[in-house]
Amino acid sequence: MKNINLLFGLFFVLALFACEPQQEDDITLPPAPENVTFSIEAGTEPNTYILTNTTTDVFEYAWDLGNGTTATGESVEAFYSLAGTYEVSLTVLGKGGSGSATQTIVVEADAPFMCEGNEVAEFLSNCDQKVWKLNDEAGALFVGPGDGVTTWFATTEEDIETRFCQFDDTWTFTGDLEMVYETNGDIWGEDYLGFNFECVDESQLGDAVAPWGSGTHTYVIEGDNPPQLTVSGLGAFIGLPKVANGAEVTTPQTAVTYDVIRMESTPEKDIIELEVNFGPGIWRFTLASFN
Repeated sequence: MKNINLLFGLFFVLALFACEPQQEDDITLPPAPENVTFSIEAGTEPNTYILTNTTTDVFEYAWDLGNGTTATGESVEAFYSLAGTYEVSLTVLGKGGSGSATQTIVVEADAPFMCEGNEVAEFLSNCDQKVWKLNDEAGALFVGPGDGVTTWFATTEEDIETRFCQFDDTWTFTGDLEMVYETNGDIWGEDYLGFNFECVDESQLGDAVAPWGSGTHTYVIEGDNPPQLTVSGLGAFIGLPKVANGAEVTTPQTAVTYDVIRMESTPEKDIIELEVNFGPGIWRFTLASFN
């Protein structure tokens, strides 16, 4: 029995010794990065910046660009479409942990508009200039309830002749976001303009509604479901002056936004269809650019 107890005690001592940590197994990790740094340089394109990590002994890089986007990599390019102040943060990971730093980028001006690659802008302007008129077919002007099917009013083929002064109006869109409206001397004068649904000389427009005459305005395109075309500048409009967002008006507006619901090319002409919800229903305008 003594021999058994002796053997058991020896086994216990050996097992205890084997579980003790050995000096040669200890690992000393480096400290977490404390002095995180990165450089900011202007890119070759407007409103672009090259952000590069300059922290040593790190191997993972996570960027918050301050404009709602993130990026990874030791060096990244950031683009800011709008003027403003942006807080840019870099978080890095080393063997000993992580660290972060923040710097400020001040963008002085909005980025110039790039027509190429914008489907609506290319269609509207050819990224140069393109002239549009009301389509010379029935239904170029349409108004109805929101279902877009029932018709309250739509121009007929006869109206193309009766309203010749309206169907010769032009809207020229340029690749640098200008819209030039030309009455070509005469307008379709409705009651809200002070006339009796007739063609009249543009010079007869009263001062209050004169901004609805020929003029140069600007436009922007936003969204994609559907894309929206906004024309801006006092008196800017497409189709009919009185049609605004949420109402029919009797005085010129500073901006009107149109949903782009159709763009189509045929051998004879390009067609674009614009829609405005004016409250009780929708107005729809179909314009054509003739080849």
